[in-house]
Amino acid sequence: MAPDEVSYSPHGSDRVLPLDEAECRSRLRSRTLGRIAVKLADDLVIVPVYYAVMDDDIVFRTAPGTKLSAALLKTKVAFEVDGAAPGWSVLVRGHVEEIRKQEEQARARSVLGDEWPAGERDHLVRIRTEQVTGRWLLPLP
Repeated sequence: MAPDEVSYSPHGSDRVLPLDEAECRSRLRSRTLGRIAVKLADDLVIVPVYYAVMDDDIVFRTAPGTKLSAALLKTKVAFEVDGAAPGWSVLVRGHVEEIRKQEEQARARSVLGDEWPAGERDHLVRIRTEQVTGRWLLPLP
């Protein structure tokens, strides 16, 4: 349901409406920059990544560091994308892993394309989507 199709009252809960799964997946595919939240030991980190969607999973390139360490440990992570005017947010939860099979690496490189930030980002990582949720954040009347 689009926000302009909704009538709502000024009460707080009426300004946050759920997106259905199909709309969430469409919005995930409409962006290339998101944020991954990773917890390793006592450290919680949220960092931006350029990404693509492959088989309903999130894929991205990374260098050695927090994101790759999480992938090697198959850690549970959260991934978020959003937009404004009107506001919306999509949250993906799942386990992250390094992509090691050559055929999957080739597919991931293909969907990611050739543009990404400068620096060595040779590792391909996938977030195996276990749950996807989203919401409209409607403006105040």
